[in-house]
Amino acid sequence: MGIKNTGKTSIVIALFICCCTVSAFAQFSISGKVLSRQQKTPVEFATVSIPLSGIWTMADAEGSFVLKNVQAGEVKLTVQYLGFVKREFQYTITKNIDVVLLMDEDNLTLPTVEINAKKGTDLATSYIMDRQALDHLQMLQVTDVMSLLPGGKTNTNLNLATTAAQRISINGTSAERGNATFGVGIEIDGVRVSNNGLRDDMNRNGVTGSANPTGQGPDVKPISTTNIESIEVITGLPSVEYGDMTNGMVKINTRKGVSPYLVEMSTRPNSKLVALSKGLSLGERAGVLNFNVEHTKSVANLASPYTTYDRNSLSLNYSNTLNKNNNRPLTLNLGVTGNVGGYNSESDPDLISDTYVKQKDDAIRTNFSARWLLKLPWLTSLDASATLNYSNKLFEDRSLESATASVASIRTKEDGYHVGELYENNPDAAIVLIPKGIWYESEFTANKTINYNARLKANWAKKFGQSYNNLMLGADYSVSGNNGEGLYYGDLGTAPSWRTYPYKNESFINNYAFFAEDALTVPVGNNTFQLIGGMRSEITDINGSEYGRINNWSPRVNAKYTFWENKDQLFSDFSIKVSWGKTVKLPGFDALYATPTYRDVLTFSPGTDANGQTYYAYYSEQRNRVFNPDLKWQSNEQKELAINFNLRGTRVFISFSDDYTRNPYEYYQNFKPYFYKYTGQSDLLGSAIPSINRIYNVDKNTGIVTVSDKTGVLPAEELSYTNMYGFNGNGQYGNGSQVSRKRINWIIDFKRIAALKTSLTVDGSYYYYKGLEQNLSAYMPNATQNMANGQPYKYVGYFIGGANSANGETSKSLNMNFTVTTHIPAIRLIVSARLEGSFYRFSRNLSESDLGTRAYVLDNKESYLPSATSTDIYGGDRFVAVYPTYYTSLDDLNTQIPFLEKFKWAKDNDVALYNELAKMVVKSNTNYYFNRNKISSYYSANLNVTKEIGKYASLSFFANNFFNNMAKVKSSGADTASSLFASSYIPAFNYGASLRVKF
Repeated sequence: MGIKNTGKTSIVIALFICCCTVSAFAQFSISGKVLSRQQKTPVEFATVSIPLSGIWTMADAEGSFVLKNVQAGEVKLTVQYLGFVKREFQYTITKNIDVVLLMDEDNLTLPTVEINAKKGTDLATSYIMDRQALDHLQMLQVTDVMSLLPGGKTNTNLNLATTAAQRISINGTSAERGNATFGVGIEIDGVRVSNNGLRDDMNRNGVTGSANPTGQGPDVKPISTTNIESIEVITGLPSVEYGDMTNGMVKINTRKGVSPYLVEMSTRPNSKLVALSKGLSLGERAGVLNFNVEHTKSVANLASPYTTYDRNSLSLNYSNTLNKNNNRPLTLNLGVTGNVGGYNSESDPDLISDTYVKQKDDAIRTNFSARWLLKLPWLTSLDASATLNYSNKLFEDRSLESATASVASIRTKEDGYHVGELYENNPDAAIVLIPKGIWYESEFTANKTINYNARLKANWAKKFGQSYNNLMLGADYSVSGNNGEGLYYGDLGTAPSWRTYPYKNESFINNYAFFAEDALTVPVGNNTFQLIGGMRSEITDINGSEYGRINNWSPRVNAKYTFWENKDQLFSDFSIKVSWGKTVKLPGFDALYATPTYRDVLTFSPGTDANGQTYYAYYSEQRNRVFNPDLKWQSNEQKELAINFNLRGTRVFISFSDDYTRNPYEYYQNFKPYFYKYTGQSDLLGSAIPSINRIYNVDKNTGIVTVSDKTGVLPAEELSYTNMYGFNGNGQYGNGSQVSRKRINWIIDFKRIAALKTSLTVDGSYYYYKGLEQNLSAYMPNATQNMANGQPYKYVGYFIGGANSANGETSKSLNMNFTVTTHIPAIRLIVSARLEGSFYRFSRNLSESDLGTRAYVLDNKESYLPSATSTDIYGGDRFVAVYPTYYTSLDDLNTQIPFLEKFKWAKDNDVALYNELAKMVVKSNTNYYFNRNKISSYYSANLNVTKEIGKYASLSFFANNFFNNMAKVKSSGADTASSLFASSYIPAFNYGASLRVKF
């Protein structure tokens, strides 16, 4: 009996497998037309696809299309084209079918229009802003769009006329540790806008221009905004196809497709914009050419409109699909965009004549992509792309300089003692003497960054029963470099101390990436399970450097389960998504290539010699470039949970994420002693040669000064000297301590009130951040500060987290926005009122160490030793001191002396040592530095109106902070209050209008 049952079971299983196999391999075709719903005219060149199967085609000039080799079963078909709303259609395929796909023109006659960020449909958590939302927002710069994200706030930068860059912040801000803006990936039509090659060290006098130069993100100010069709901001884990990012991704897509002429004019008090665009059909077989021309001019101050920023952009994009009627269509896309402009204060009459600051902001981007649908049993399609991004940021500062005595300008790169010479006598002198007088100085810093990329992807889509499996394999090759000259001067005869350091001499970064990703979609009854898992491997090769090759792995997984999709019931479209993965950010050139630094010390300056020339002698020492062979690439681990559901027409989306940035790039100082011979005025007193006859000579290697007699009567003399020392500071990049970020984002779209044609959206964000630096770093109170005996300072302190009162910060914030939107399709009008509220802002400075106590309470501001009665630095209203963990002395640089123990001992046993060590004690300047700081709630209100005038024009108006809120904001840390007027909390009251005309 058991044998018979087993046989029957085998037969049933065999029949089931056979049916599934037949179903899986039964193939049909979907043919039809794509028409405009309103005009019933063909939508030529529309893209029709079945995303899960990887099958797609392009409609012809009559709107006709054919999709072949469609497997039987449930099929979700997508159709999209420029100027129309993307639509999805569901079909059950059991035979060949012919359909008519009606598309709606994207205008205000539609029943619903999205003017806020829409939740992306991919598994990676993202938000999409389409052209309707961007037009209603009246975006001037790309950073404006970030206000549409959950809890986002309106940009407080009201104009572009500044040399400061406009950077995008997604998961973290520029004020936080962990290089948050540097970790944002930005792509325009697949072209990566990268800051990896940009140098920010300034290289003045051979030292870095700031105490802690850190990587920052790309400047998006030169990006044209009128040619953008949509912007997608990915806050979650993107596909493994994307690398070189740790803090989110921004994908900008420009217009592509046939469209009428569009003239756009925008005005606001400080900025004016005019643009022209068009999508030209070159014929059904010749393709489509899109172009866009934009001119934007922004001034810093209406009362003095001479400081300006110009953006002049031209974009061309060609697209074509070959073999439209064939089973294997090939889509080609080629684009080029150029921008010329930048910052200029030359015309400002308030400046000294012929002095100004200029900064070029020129760029060119090119992109090529090809997609070939093969539909082979083992290969569905191939994607290939190549991109190039070149940026020229030439900074020029022209100033008026003067000197009442000759000035020494040091140019040498050689160690040793050098003497100043007049430029006209020796233009290549180690030290150039600039005569007294007045002159103009033109300083230039040239950054010419270049990034190019080539990528190839193979896609294999397979349907098993009702399940879809999509496998992607790919590789890309990217290069980053800088062909700039670095810092240089227009007139070498009057240039100050500097050393040539062309950025173009550094090796380019070559990065090879290989990635694989599998996407699985499985129906489970009436529900759906989706899983995307992948791995990215990156090999970074830096030729000609000590780094060699570095390999990194980035695994990423997104899984989603959907219940009751598209069901007409109280609770539907309920989905739960979980994600985990890692992303990696490549280092910038500042981190990879330490700038050569020099120490220049005046060793002899007797005044004028017998020839009437001012005499200067300097000792110069070059620090060897410090590379860090232990440098690790910065990475971010993200865990996320997202919930989405529809409650009787009210759509709710909530996401919870937990991020840990590991090995962030961090700048550290180290110190090394140097020794030299100093000859002072007192050493000249013993010379028998009269001062009017003295000729000086300094030995380049020993530094000994010899005085000879111009008349030849008296013998030459060697002057006495004093052996001196000092410390040369030099910086290098390493890896900092972990940074933690947690977020809760939500969007609630309440069901539209049909009678009032009004809807309410509530979006918000709760954000937590903590950054605490635990690594030791060296510190000297002042490298040129002398000790009590007149000798240079000889102690070096080593602090946990640096020589600052705080080695970390924590913050929490709760922001919510309420947007009321009234949309009246009959009159093509949409009005939105948005209240942006900050309900909770908390921050506190931290001073902590895993090794023990880092900071100590002082009894009063004048104290240097820890209090005997109070130990809690967070107790409120306390002055706090931080001590080095240990210090070293020039007497013995290898011995690490515990600082606090020695400091307490010296208080009673060695007053001189105590006074010297006290110079390394870092004290808080105020007694509220470590207080809890809460900012009281505040708000800003915005009004936006868009009116379409028939099919050919639309007019938009906005007024930000239209209540001109000037309320007081209280800060609990210092117990102070300040007005919102002209503050950084909310934008100043501003307004503007835009007119768009089609013909």
